[in-house]
Amino acid sequence: MLLAVLFVPFSVNYYEDGGTVKITALTYSVVKWEKLMGGPIGEDGVMLYMETYENTCVYLFPNNFKALDELWDIRH
Repeated sequence: MLLAVLFVPFSVNYYEDGGTVKITALTYSVVKWEKLMGGPIGEDGVMLYMETYENTCVYLFPNNFKALDELWDIRH
């Protein structure tokens, strides 16, 4: 029973930054990053296309309770 309390996720958050999802349990969180980034700029000064950063990261206690912006700073 104790293992279930420690490892079963209790929170799933969806973010509108390109599709990032954060799943949180008491001992860890998993972030599936899908964050829109700026793309290359053409000669006319217009962005040619948007790039997307995609990665999946696991953050262990105590970092699992940090805000998404703080986790992004840790990652980059």
